[in-house]
Order: sequence, then structure tokens, then C-alpha cells
Amino acid sequence: MSDVDMESGSDGSDLEDLDELIENTKKELFENDRDICCANRLLTLLSKNGDFEELAEKRKEFVKWAPLTPLNWINWIKDFQNQQPEPSVEDVEKMFEEAISDENFVEIWAERVMYAKKCADDETKTEDFAFCRQVCEKALTAIGSRYDSGGHIWLLFLNYETNHLEDFLESPDFQRLADQVTNLFHRALRCPTDQLEEVFSLAEQFCSEFNQGDQLPALKKQYDATMRQKEQLAKFQEMIDKKETKRQGLKLFFDFEKKSGMPTRIQMAHERLVSEFADDEDAWCAYGAWTENFLKLPQVSVDVYKRALRHCPYSYVLHQQALLALERARKPHQEIDELWERTKNTVINSYLSAAEDGRGLYRTYAFLLRRRIALSGSSDYSPMAEVFDEGAAILKEWFSMAWDPTGEYRQMQAYFYASLMKDMEKCRKIWNDILASGFGRFAGKWLEAVRIERQFGDNENARKFLNKALNSVSDNINEIYLYYVQFEREEGTLAELDTVLEKVNTQAAHRASRPQKKLPEKPAAPQKDHKEAVQKRSAGGEPIVKKVKSADGGFKAPHPPSMAKKLPSPSGSSTVTAPSGSFSTPKAEPGTEDARTIFVSNLDFTTTEDDIRQAIEGVSSIRFARKAHTEETHRGFAYVVMENDEKAKNALQKDRVPVKGRPMFISANDPEKRVGFKFSTGLEKSKLFVRNVHFQATDDEILALFSKFGTVTSVRRVTHRDGKPKGVAFVDFDSESSAQKCVASGDKLILRERELEVAISNPPSKKEKHGKGGFPSRREETREEDGGPRKGHAAKLQLVPRALSTKTPQITARLDAMDVSETPASSSSDPSSSSATPLSNDQFRKLFMRN
Repeated sequence: MSDVDMESGSDGSDLEDLDELIENTKKELFENDRDICCANRLLTLLSKNGDFEELAEKRKEFVKWAPLTPLNWINWIKDFQNQQPEPSVEDVEKMFEEAISDENFVEIWAERVMYAKKCADDETKTEDFAFCRQVCEKALTAIGSRYDSGGHIWLLFLNYETNHLEDFLESPDFQRLADQVTNLFHRALRCPTDQLEEVFSLAEQFCSEFNQGDQLPALKKQYDATMRQKEQLAKFQEMIDKKETKRQGLKLFFDFEKKSGMPTRIQMAHERLVSEFADDEDAWCAYGAWTENFLKLPQVSVDVYKRALRHCPYSYVLHQQALLALERARKPHQEIDELWERTKNTVINSYLSAAEDGRGLYRTYAFLLRRRIALSGSSDYSPMAEVFDEGAAILKEWFSMAWDPTGEYRQMQAYFYASLMKDMEKCRKIWNDILASGFGRFAGKWLEAVRIERQFGDNENARKFLNKALNSVSDNINEIYLYYVQFEREEGTLAELDTVLEKVNTQAAHRASRPQKKLPEKPAAPQKDHKEAVQKRSAGGEPIVKKVKSADGGFKAPHPPSMAKKLPSPSGSSTVTAPSGSFSTPKAEPGTEDARTIFVSNLDFTTTEDDIRQAIEGVSSIRFARKAHTEETHRGFAYVVMENDEKAKNALQKDRVPVKGRPMFISANDPEKRVGFKFSTGLEKSKLFVRNVHFQATDDEILALFSKFGTVTSVRRVTHRDGKPKGVAFVDFDSESSAQKCVASGDKLILRERELEVAISNPPSKKEKHGKGGFPSRREETREEDGGPRKGHAAKLQLVPRALSTKTPQITARLDAMDVSETPASSSSDPSSSSATPLSNDQFRKLFMRN
């Protein structure tokens, strides 16, 4: 039950029901003594039931660990104000500060502002209107820029200021005070809040009542600019108001405010997010990180983390960040240590579920102590040693051998004892524990222990580690060999070096002589019956088609289901030789299932049977070719059995019909008749080839554009295999004259702001490579004359001048004009052979020297 539900309760007739609810809530709280929602519900019920003594006790008890709701805080503050004798303003302000540190809500700030105004109006108190102004400014800083609630604070402050100004109408300082209020209106109108219209309406009233009409145009300009911002934020508010889209709306709102680059608005977006989802650990972590990295105000970061830990006491990440935030803010050591004690009591003793979290917490606090001790100038690091040892003992007790699976924590602990505590015995003990707990086979661990020993210990113990490593390491023993030899070069005598060399060589030879472990041979998989394998069905009754290598290295196409039924078993009496081609199917006999089967390809992988049935009428059954080990998607083709031969013929006419945006290729169930390039490849005088067609143009638009030249019989836009248009089309006329008329007209044909290019259709054969427009390119003509491009290699390096290779009329004339004496005799007698006769080097030289 929410606070609103409790507040809406009726009169005393419900007291018995409230008593029952209170008892049930207490039972729930007994079972889970850290249930924040249950604790707040109990306070609301006690307040409603009039159990004031118990309510006062529970408030003091719960507030130590649970963040109270705004309603519970407001009720508590009001009860505190009504006490006799009346509490001081300072004590009430402290309660307000505590409430706001729990919940930064507009309701609490509004109560605080109204209390400040009440104190300013009370003649028995020393607080004046300056005190009220101070509180209002605090409220504006904390919540004034929030879209959903900042407007309420602005209206309260502006009303107080305008009422206060009335007392100075006859004062010489009136204009100065009026200008201050005008500036306050400008500030309010710069904030896109939900009550911006009310703020401007109050500004108009102020200008009218206090003769400040000359200020109204500037205020109106500011209002119009901010309203444009508010209109952008209103669309997010619509999503936030709906329960199902609230989180998404808040996320989009936050991203939008983040782009503004204004720290106050970004902070308010964070505030709004955590106020709606106070138990969202990630939201608090992001808020705290933003205050540290961008806002760079240590006290603000501390306040954020304090609030975060109240709502998410289970989060070890927030505890880590809070400890570091307190250190950055230079808070007293006592405050940091108190937070660490709370961390141990809550996270480590109550919520810790992973050893990694515990290691992180102990590591964070241990190194925090190191920095503290170093700054103090002390050399007593025993507090840090206690934290390291305590963490190792507790985590090992809770998580057994899995408490430090990588040995990282113990390595840091060992280095600390060696470097700061100067206790090598403790360091060696920790390293022996690391190496004995499964890390002895790793060369890197042994070498790390040796390096620490060489740096802080003695060479004799380093040799002991290296000797043990020779018999323990299994992952990279060569590193130990090389390091051990180099160690004796640097530290040992010649005799010690010789001893190590002999030991290392003996060890290496011994390891090399060991028999290698043979991998167990896998037993040969039993040969499955071919018929059983082909007829294996998935859950849906469809065959699983697998890729099968053919003799030429390619992949065989899968056989249709009816064909699979006819394949004899390899274990049978008859022996059938597998065809060597990639696909071989006997011709279907009329009236059989194969004769009624069509092959459909180029399907989208998500195409279903219903999609095909909607495109083709008279379908009896559909068999998709599916990928191995999956039944969700198929391979883009299928065998479709029709009800009769007539339906099969009609289905063939559906070729190229789009299904899910892709043209469906349909052919008879015969590999030799599969869909290929079925359109004409010669000159078609009554058909036009059209280029530069807009991708979104329709057949009807093309038909309407070309109908002015004659009767158009058909329009076909060319598409890729995935159904996307290529930007070209073919337009069929009923006569050649209509097509010629369109080409010869010279009119600019514009479709969707694109100028079309039109030519008589003369498509090339499928295998030829051509340039744009369906005509051979200049490069292809050259290749044809040169004997075609080289296959499998880069393009030929042409040493012949481009002018000669293209054979333009000008160069031809120069060749004909050459002196006869410079060419072979055969060339003078046979002009046709002159071009085929190779030129000598001298002839080339003279050719290039000509003008």
C-alpha cells in the first residue's frame, strides 16, 4: 500500500482493519528486518491509527537504516514542530536537511519553504525575509530546474517576493527591489518546467500591478524561447506518465538533457531518474560517477552516495565509490571508518554473494589506509595489515578454496608485507600458499615470487623458488630455464652457474625423453543407413538437408524428398553408382508426385508455408531445405508439391512474384530446367531499356509517363535477388514505331525528379560482361581484340601505347603513311597483314619520333 492509499483512508470506522494491517506488517518486517517498503508502510499505518508513542519509537529505529518516504518525513516534521515547548528553528532545519538527504522531493522542499516564510512573518522569531530568501535559493539549486516539479518552487518564491515588494511601494528602494524581482522572473522563465505558463502569467500580473510594463517584452521573448524547449520535453513526459513506458521515457529524457550540456539540467535528469527508481543500483552509480568526473564537486558526490547507500545498502559498488568519494572530499577519518564498519555489517555480513565483491571491498579500504598513513608521515602500516588479513580469513571461511581463484588478492597481500611491512617470512608463507593451491604449474607465478624475493629478500630463497619451479612448472618451462641461468649469471659464482647449466640441461633432456601422451583414438562412427539418414525428419516432419561434398569439390544440391525415397540402401543387394555431377535427377513421369513438384528458390530465410500458399494456389505440401541442427530457419529454397498437373503448370506462371520483398524463382523439378536468365538477349525493337529509374518509382508511374508515345503492353522493373530495385526498367510497346518515336523525340523524361535515359532494348547474353546501358564498354572491346583478359591473374601490363592499342583513325593513318622500306615486304603486298606483323624496335623508335 502506498502513502497515497494510506492518506486516502476514511474515518475511525476503519480502526479495526488498521490494527489487523499493522499486525500483518509487523510479521512481514520480523521475517525481513531490512525491508524498506514494509518499514515505511508500518509508519504510515501507525500514524493513521493514532499510535503516536509507538510511531515515535519506530521512526527513530527505522531512520537509522531505512530511507523514509516524503509523506512519512513531512508527518514527522509537522509532529516535531507541534511539540511543546516549540523546537528552535535550527532544530527544525536539521530535520529538513536530514529528510532531503533521504529524499530530494519537491513536497519536502515546499514544506521547508513555507516554514521559512512562516518564520519570517512571525514577529516573535528573529528570522526575517532574508532567511526565507536563503531557503528558497537552496530549494531552487536542489530542484528548481526539474521539469516535473521545479515550477512549484519558482511560483512559491515569486509570490513571496511580489508580496514582500508591496511593503516598499513608497520606499526610495522600490525600483531596485522591483528590478530584483524582474531578474528573478527572468531566471524562472529560463527553466522549462511544467508550470512555465503559470510563471509567465504571474510575470504579466507583476508588470501590470507594479508599473513595470517596459520589462514585459523581454520577459515575453524569454518565455517564447523556453516554451520551444518545453515542447521538446513534453513528448518525453507523455511516455513517463504511462506506467508501461515510464522507464524508457525517463531514459530518453535523460539522453536529451545530456545533449544540452547544461550541468544543472543534467543533474536534474539524474535526480528525476533516481527519484522514480530509487532502488536502481545502476542509476545511482551513473549519477555518482557523473558528479565525480564532470561536476567535480566532492561534497555533491558525497551527498549523492550517502543517499544511494540508503536506498541500495546491498550494493558493494556503491560502497566502494562512497569510500573513495569521502577520501576525495577530505572527510574526517572517523567518518570514513564509520562507513567501512557499516559496509562490513551490511554488504559483507548480509548481502555478499560473490568472493570477487568481497575482495574488491577489502582491497579498496586497505589501499585507502595506505594513502592515509603515507600522508600522515607514519611508517606504521599495521592497520592495513589487519584489513588484508581480515579479508583473507573471512572470504576463505565463506567461499573456501574459491575465495581467490586467480591469486590476485594474495599477491597484493604478499607484496604489501614485503615492501611496507618488511616481513619476508609472512610474504613467503603467502607465496607458498599461492603456489600450493594450484598455481605451481605456471611459470609466471614462480617468477613473480622470485622477483619479490630478489627485491626485498635474499638470493638464497630466490634459488629455492627456482629449484622448486624446475620440478613443478608444466606450462612454459623454458622461461624458468632461461631465467634461472640468467639469475646465476647476475648473482652467482662461476661454479653456481656451471651447476645450474648442468641441472637445466639434465632436466631438459629428461623432459624430452619422456614418452609423449598419445591422444586416444576416436572410435569410427558406425556407418548409418543412407536411406535412414535421408529420410530423417525434424520435429515438424521436414527433412534436414546437409551440405554434401561432390567429387569435384563443390556441394551437391539436396535431392527432393520423392527422390530420396527411391535411393537404395548402400547395404542392399543392388549397387548404384553415385552420379559424378552436382545434381542428377531422372525425368519425372507424368502423373507422379515428381511431375507435380516445383522447385522454389530465392526465398527469404523467414518465409513460412503460409507465405508460399498465399502466393501460389493449389499447394498440397511444402518441404523446406533446412540447415543442419536447426529447425527455425531454412536455406532459402523448397520443394512444393501441387494438387495436380494443371495446378503445377499455373504455378510456373508465378515465377518472379515477390514474397516478403524478394522475387520468388519457380521452375519445374528438373535441374536442367531451373530458373536462369529467361529474358531475350537480342535486339528488341518494340522494347525500351530505361535507366536512372528512381528506386521508389512504381510500374503505374512508368506506364503513365510512356503512354504518350503509344500503347504500352507491359512494364518490368529489374530487381536484385533480394528484391531491391536496380534502377532500370524495360517498357514494352505494341509496335516498333511507338518505341522509335519515344527514342527519337528528344524529350526529357522526368520521373520523381530524375531524368530517365532511354534506348532500344539490346540486352547482352548472360555470360558477357558489359558496361552500363547494356552495351560493351571500351575496355571490353580492347580485351576482345587482345584476346580477352587473363584469368586468375591481375590485368596485363600493356606496354603498347594507348593510341596504338585503341587504333583510332589518326594513328591508323600514320601507320599507313610510314615508309615502305621500314616495313617488311609482306606488309606492302598485303595491307591487311600489316597490322598483324610485329614492329621492330627501330620502327617503334621512328614512330615515336614523328610529329
